[in-house]
Amino acid sequence: MKSSKKVLAFALAAAMVVTAVPATNAQAASTAKLSAKKATVYSEGYKTVTVTTPKSWKSVKVTATSNKKSVATVKKTAAKKIKVTGVKPGTAKVTVKVTYKTSTKKSAKTKTKKLTYTMKVAKVGVALSGESVVAIGNTTKLTNTKKNSSRAKITYTSSDDTIAKVDAATGVVTGVKAGKATITAKITVGKDSAETTKDVEVKKYVLKSVAQTKADTFETSITGATKEIKASEITVKNTENNVVVPVKSVSVDSKDATKVTFTTFAGLTDGKTYDVTLDGTTKQVVVSDGKVASVNVNKLTVPVATETEIKLVSKDANGVVLDESAYGSQDASKYDFSLTTNNGYVNGSKLYLNKIGDTATAEVTYKSGKYDQNGKPEGNVTSGKVTITAVDQATVNNFGVKVADANAQSKKFDKIDANTQLAVDEKNMYAYFQIKDADNNEVSNYYNYSVESSDKNVLMLGGSTLNAASNSNHRVLVTPVKAGTAYILIKDKDNKIVGSVAITVVAKREVATMDVDKTTATLSNSASLKQDVTVTASFKDQYAKDIKVASTSLKVTCLSTTAKNVKASDITDNGYDTYFNIDPATSSNKIKVNFFAWDDHITIPEGTYQYKIAYMKDGKEVCARVITIVIQKPNTNGTIAFGIDVDKNEVDNLVDKDHKDDQTITIAVNELRNGVASAQLNKDSVVSDKDNNDKVRKIDYKIEDKDGKTVYNSASSDSKLNTVSGCAFDFDVDGALTVTTVSCSAVTANVPAEKYFAPGTYKVTATVKTGNSTDDSKWVTKIFTTTFTVKDSQPVGTLTIEKDSVKDVAGISTVEDAVKNAVKLVYADKTYSADTNDKPLVIVSVEGITNDGTKITKDNFKNASIITSNTTEITISKVTFTVGDDETSVNVEASPSNSQTITLK
Repeated sequence: MKSSKKVLAFALAAAMVVTAVPATNAQAASTAKLSAKKATVYSEGYKTVTVTTPKSWKSVKVTATSNKKSVATVKKTAAKKIKVTGVKPGTAKVTVKVTYKTSTKKSAKTKTKKLTYTMKVAKVGVALSGESVVAIGNTTKLTNTKKNSSRAKITYTSSDDTIAKVDAATGVVTGVKAGKATITAKITVGKDSAETTKDVEVKKYVLKSVAQTKADTFETSITGATKEIKASEITVKNTENNVVVPVKSVSVDSKDATKVTFTTFAGLTDGKTYDVTLDGTTKQVVVSDGKVASVNVNKLTVPVATETEIKLVSKDANGVVLDESAYGSQDASKYDFSLTTNNGYVNGSKLYLNKIGDTATAEVTYKSGKYDQNGKPEGNVTSGKVTITAVDQATVNNFGVKVADANAQSKKFDKIDANTQLAVDEKNMYAYFQIKDADNNEVSNYYNYSVESSDKNVLMLGGSTLNAASNSNHRVLVTPVKAGTAYILIKDKDNKIVGSVAITVVAKREVATMDVDKTTATLSNSASLKQDVTVTASFKDQYAKDIKVASTSLKVTCLSTTAKNVKASDITDNGYDTYFNIDPATSSNKIKVNFFAWDDHITIPEGTYQYKIAYMKDGKEVCARVITIVIQKPNTNGTIAFGIDVDKNEVDNLVDKDHKDDQTITIAVNELRNGVASAQLNKDSVVSDKDNNDKVRKIDYKIEDKDGKTVYNSASSDSKLNTVSGCAFDFDVDGALTVTTVSCSAVTANVPAEKYFAPGTYKVTATVKTGNSTDDSKWVTKIFTTTFTVKDSQPVGTLTIEKDSVKDVAGISTVEDAVKNAVKLVYADKTYSADTNDKPLVIVSVEGITNDGTKITKDNFKNASIITSNTTEITISKVTFTVGDDETSVNVEASPSNSQTITLK
């Protein structure tokens, strides 16, 4: 009996446990919940919140409200889904109200459950990273380092686009000219925004890195106009004692302009830290400690049957070259250097091996000068026995070929534009050659090579040998026959082809496109002003190269006009009534077309004229541009005002035969009638038709340079201020001022042009005094201002000292004599030197110093008296030359790009 009771009790207990489990689940499911309780977004960001309710609930309704709609808004996107969107930074509480019934019975009560969701809207931020210094013409990218919404938009602006431009969307900053600009980055998303600034400095050069490669040689990475770097602009200073080591020369890699190498007058091997500074940027470099760690020879292979110089090379532990000496010229107290062969010979420092595979043996030993207690050398460094092998010329030679015109003969090969293309009918074109060995040294035995064309139906050669005049390139005349590709085959002395270069002959050059310097102009047809405008058309061929055209091939047509009683079809450049004309009988890349508002025969009727300038060939139009000329008529009875006018906003000081007449600016104050120029003001011009009959009593002009310095003032009594020389200023006190930026005498090569204005923007102030009385105390003063810009695109000459000694040159009695015999100037496409094959040097002045302390100036460089018995060397800092063509000449300054010292005796 007791046993049965125990079994029954156990069964009842188990049943209670089983029924307790679903009761707990039902209780949990009876609670409405949110998929999340909080979130953080940026403005316009959103989160979707889902409401979950028990399945047993018979009816459910969800609503939501935000306590701060200005921070976050809510919107139902489904029965149980709520979209919460951020509006602006802050925190908002979203109340989700769930209304439900648990039964479908009519007596079932409606119940409510409130849930809370917190939305934090974070504020956007912006912080800029990126280089704060950029070189002219180079770029740096600024980026935002702060995390933000993907919807955020960043806009970049510059405080001065003339110094640094910035791409508004990308943050890429481009250096324009030297100076400082502030870049502002503004980030915006919805109603939220933030901004920050970063100062960017633009420099002519930016020094990125410095590394020592030899005791006196440093390789740098520099951005900017590296070809203009002068040795004097680089400073090398010992950080310990502040001693400055002068820089001797600077060179720029021909393929990578950012790779700049400079040499110092003294080798730096003290292991100290040095500051290298260029244009305000400093990089530190720890120089070699001068301890030899390895020695070797400079070549392990040499071209067969060619005398090749062999050198010893010693380096420190970091690979910096400490010594480099040709065999036989080494310092015997420091180095032992042996070089032997049974397969050829050694001639001085040069090794000659007879045939491919022949060898020589070399050994270099650096002597430390230290000995152990037994007197044996210790600390010596040796290369061991080194084998030098003769190899086929073809395996070590690199053949460079460039196609250019005859003018390239005076250029260095590296300065000739890379080009292997020419067009049918092009004449006087040459293939220029440069042959280098495996060590990138130019060979001297060009006489061992010949050339021929692989297809004479496409390309013919004017010879087979690579002839070259003294100091010139090796070249051969090339004549294109028809479009196609031919190879210039390069053969060695055994007539074996060792190289080839593809030359592409393209179709005859034809005019393909035309551009104009202006497409619109507005002119007054006032008879007293006689205004006109010049439109310059330029042309390119189908290969995007400049091409000359004859002015007779241009046709100007009036397409339409709004002028009354004028037909477009009646307007031509011929006849009595001239609306425009074309440069007569000109052949150039630039052809001028002049449009008139008035001439001696007709006042051009007011209206808008559309002209088409077209290049014609065989009666067909090839290319054209449309020009709009608006002719305005001043109203005699219109409202009177006054305005200053310049006929050119920009002038280029470039002196050559194509620009010799372009450097004149005319400035005048005009009377305006209803805003249209009516007449130029002159002394005694009536400026009011009222009874007081005001007249112009005086007009004065003042011109200031970019620094605010006055360069001309007609009201000044300072004669030095206004008498620049030549015809820089021509002022008729009754009216206009004519400014000439380059001397009027620049019309022949015998008279060098003089440049009166440095590049920059000049401010012009015109002061007009009016009155109806001769009493100047009663005059009314009116002031007008405007500007014009002077630029100078004159090429920069490259000056090199080709001979560091003129000891053996007879007749050296002055600095001028020494410079003429030692230097070479490459300017534009011409070379000037003492060599009879080149243009002669015309030296205007020399600046520098002699080794006995005498300053060399423009006043004494021709005097024999400054070269005394103690004067053995001169150092040249700057030379001024006269250069030019058959029609014009100009003086240019140049500083030596390599060594600056010339030994006299």
